[in-house]
Amino acid sequence: MVYWKDQIGGKIRKVSIDAFPHGFEMNPKGEWEMLIAAEDKDIRANELIGIAVKKIEIPEKAVIMPCYFVRHAFGTVATTGSVGIPKPIEEKRTIDTVIFHPIFNGEIHEGELLGVINIFYATRFLSTNASYL
Repeated sequence: MVYWKDQIGGKIRKVSIDAFPHGFEMNPKGEWEMLIAAEDKDIRANELIGIAVKKIEIPEKAVIMPCYFVRHAFGTVATTGSVGIPKPIEEKRTIDTVIFHPIFNGEIHEGELLGVINIFYATRFLSTNASYL
């Protein structure tokens, strides 16, 4: 895994891990969380940029997916995350940064809604050769 140690664009770290694919079942009920800018940023069309957002705690065994119906007028959130070594789904995680893809030049201001994520909860993990039917 390759990740930023302290800040986006800062020192890069690499670590080798054992990982394997596996399936899961998801609870059909979920939650929406808003991605709110925590800083002002000048943006330029088609130049992806990291933007700090108000911290969101993601519970253990939670899966997040973007909600594309709500986005900022200047662009869309490409991905979410935080600095530091990534944590497995079995642990609590934090979102404090987004990578924003502007489609227009402009300014993002603190407090503006950048996007929304859907949070769903994995109820059961399945082996790699499990039947999904």
